[in-house]
Amino acid sequence: MKGYLFNSLLVVAGSVLGLLVGKKIHDDVKENVFIVLGLVTAFVGIKMSLQGRDIIPMVFSLVLGTFLGSILKLEDRLHGYLNRLNDSYLPGTYDIEGFLVASTLFCVGSMTIIGSLKDGLYNDGTLIRTKSVMDGFASFILASRYGPSVALSAITIFFVQGILTTFSGALTFLATEQMMHDIDGVGGIIVFAIGFNLLKLKTIKTIDMLPGLVLIVVYRLWRG
Repeated sequence: MKGYLFNSLLVVAGSVLGLLVGKKIHDDVKENVFIVLGLVTAFVGIKMSLQGRDIIPMVFSLVLGTFLGSILKLEDRLHGYLNRLNDSYLPGTYDIEGFLVASTLFCVGSMTIIGSLKDGLYNDGTLIRTKSVMDGFASFILASRYGPSVALSAITIFFVQGILTTFSGALTFLATEQMMHDIDGVGGIIVFAIGFNLLKLKTIKTIDMLPGLVLIVVYRLWRG
């Protein structure tokens, strides 16, 4: 089973369980689960970032990429677009905030991009399956808070990750060992930042950091 389908099914399953039994779980227990998810995410990020071998290009790509993302206000624009979509098509039908929170958490982080590309290019589903398990637990907690709209995020996962995985074959230039080390190095730091957000240690706009992934690829292609 490809990672995007596995991820979608786990989010649906987690959401259903959250709707059935999640509200009976004490808030302190839910908070502890989110802390564990944050710690695991941070650990995965550290492990990935250690794969980076060229620290100077990594730093340059992250700093410049975050600068560009912040100037373009990528994260703010994404949230604004999703809110307008909610107001236009689903007014009063669901507590759409659950869909927005879940879709953002599950689909726009670098784990989605890197995991899907690895799944498609190398048939390596380790990262995307790790993310899937984390998403399943998170959807359980989110559904107990926001309701059934969290399950709809599985549709977003299916299409976003499915497209990335299916068309990864057109990205065979990413298949070199050095390129993947570079991507893991930069992406791992972004994943670590996602862990910071889950742990509520600092609010980091990780979407604004994503251009750094593009810049490190451009750099490696330029260097040959």
